[in-house]
Amino acid sequence: MNMKKISAVLIAVSLMILLGTSLAVASSTSGFLDGGIQNQIFGWAWDSSNPDAAVEVQIVIKKASDNSVVLEQTVVADRYREDLLTNSIGNGYHAFHLSVDWNSLENTDYIIEASSQGTPLHGYIYYKEGTYSLASDHEVVTSGLMGSKITPLGTYKTTAYCPCRICCSGWGKRTSTGAIPTSNHTIAVDPRVIPYGSKVLINGVVYTAEDCGSGVKGKHIDIYFDSHKAARNYGVRNAEAYLVE
Repeated sequence: MNMKKISAVLIAVSLMILLGTSLAVASSTSGFLDGGIQNQIFGWAWDSSNPDAAVEVQIVIKKASDNSVVLEQTVVADRYREDLLTNSIGNGYHAFHLSVDWNSLENTDYIIEASSQGTPLHGYIYYKEGTYSLASDHEVVTSGLMGSKITPLGTYKTTAYCPCRICCSGWGKRTSTGAIPTSNHTIAVDPRVIPYGSKVLINGVVYTAEDCGSGVKGKHIDIYFDSHKAARNYGVRNAEAYLVE
């Protein structure tokens, strides 16, 4: 599986599972617990009856040995992911992340579950000694990250650009490395900080560093989008970045 397609395929598989169970679950709320990297758990949730509104997600972590709850946390699914918008999941602002301090918990095996508005999200995660395993059919999609070395790079300022003249004076159809930029794949970096060709995980999507920009200096990453509207909607955000090797 090409890593740049992980997020898009993950959504496609999620939708197939959701469609397959829609007759059995009479709820307008749906979503998926996608996986985890380092101390981050991530997924998406939305309410089709109010498609552009953010919903709350309840995440529960239990000991695998006895199902005792060690952590309950509520987060808001209001982060943007372009693959959600592409697949008509509201306005795309329906992803969520949760940071977990695993060092503060007992060194044992855990099960992670999530729900929103009383509806369980599809999939659950089995956590053991720093490794996340997805207990669902879509584990085969995200298993491309399992076994990879993931190194935290810290918090980066992230912005967005597209090939239009407003964003990059019309030069966005070709990157500085000669590659053709692709949404959910291409990022512009300061190559002195992140070398060209590096795989970088940001908000659940693995990008490739293959472009630069005059305004991209230091701990700044510019994410490529196919349209100016998508780039404008992304705006400016701080995000945790991880090197994938």
